[in-house]
Amino acid sequence: MTRASIAVEKLGIPTVSLCCDGFKTAGMFIARGEGLPNLPFAVHPGHVNTVPDETVYRNTIEFMADMVVEGLTVQPADVKIAGGHAARDIAFSGSFEEVNEHFLQHEWSDGLPVVPPTIEKVEAFLRHTRRDPDEVLGILKPENREATIWTIAVNGVMAGCRPEYMPILVAIVEALCDPDFGHVNLGNSPGSETVILLNGPIIKDLKFNCTQGVMRPGFQANTSVARFLRLYARNACGFLLHKTDKSCFGDNFKIVVAENEEYLREIGWTTYAEDRGFAPDDNVVTLFFSTEKTAALEVGWPTAEGVLLNIENRMADNQLHVHFVFRGQRTHPMIVLTPTVVDSLIREGFTKQSIKQHFYDHARLRLSNLSGRMVERFHKGIEEGHWPEQLGTSKSMTEHDFVKLTTGPDDYQLFVSGDPARDHVLIFGHNTFRGLPTCRKIERPENWDT
Repeated sequence: MTRASIAVEKLGIPTVSLCCDGFKTAGMFIARGEGLPNLPFAVHPGHVNTVPDETVYRNTIEFMADMVVEGLTVQPADVKIAGGHAARDIAFSGSFEEVNEHFLQHEWSDGLPVVPPTIEKVEAFLRHTRRDPDEVLGILKPENREATIWTIAVNGVMAGCRPEYMPILVAIVEALCDPDFGHVNLGNSPGSETVILLNGPIIKDLKFNCTQGVMRPGFQANTSVARFLRLYARNACGFLLHKTDKSCFGDNFKIVVAENEEYLREIGWTTYAEDRGFAPDDNVVTLFFSTEKTAALEVGWPTAEGVLLNIENRMADNQLHVHFVFRGQRTHPMIVLTPTVVDSLIREGFTKQSIKQHFYDHARLRLSNLSGRMVERFHKGIEEGHWPEQLGTSKSMTEHDFVKLTTGPDDYQLFVSGDPARDHVLIFGHNTFRGLPTCRKIERPENWDT
């Protein structure tokens, strides 16, 4: 709502943004970043989803109507926006402890100790890229700041990365700036977190973990690169808790998931990056939003059909992809399979494509699992033509019928990683049109080997 109002205001048309009271602060900070710090709001007391419709109507008349009139007829007072530091300014000098305390007080830290980004440390990172430090990769919301190579290096230092990780960090920010990814939603209320996938020889070069405990902190590369992204979202984009980051509960940054490419070569499967159109030796980073994550434990079964059924039931039982039912948008669930699970499937002739097809055909959600309001929305969506036929929807559906989770088999994303000795599966529920899987090739410097 706030961003729609801003677009209209910039056309010279006055607006008032309607919101629940818990969203006003985030809206005000978003408006400030767009240069409209005095944007007017009309606020509903409490959340409209938790009270009867009659109460919403009464609150609209008793509380919000006057706010709307005032917002449209009274010029709000001017608000001054304080300036920031230039790229190479020395923001603070002191001991390690003093620097960390200063960064905490200015909301430049995620609460963990940071490595002080001295000029010398930043320049060490810059030596691992061919890019100009002042190159602008994009404009970052909500603060409308420039994403530069310099700011990437600064936050890479702070996150505890090694200088040789710099090419990966640059590729991450390039993907971040892609409109398909939609970084503007990094602070949305469902609390979606970004998953980082990694492919290519760089996995071995930089000692990324791609087997047992792949998402557990303990490998510097996997952990620090993941921390970098959330730090960059705070310091460059401007997503701050209790301000522009409105996540209801939030989530930890997701440890980088590297693919077990050595195993894939042994069985003759393509990597995830190759499935996305890249060459076998390309180094590729992929970002996507995950609203929910779950594990299907001990899916092993005497038959491949049993293995797939266990995975499909877990996807449906947890309703991980119900966002599609809510909004009529495509979703791209990510299924991380261990080598043990893949072995049990290929023994009976399954290929990567036939596994996706099986998921599409058999992973389904019973409509009765949804609340009455959601079922009503679903039927209204059918009447208005919002749901693709590939979902198996029709106007005659009842609450006892099933709906597929995706619009086609290729919406399922398959990735191989994790403990080679376990029959577990990791399932990421993708947040529909937000944070689409977005890939970028990693550019290494010419003297990479040395």
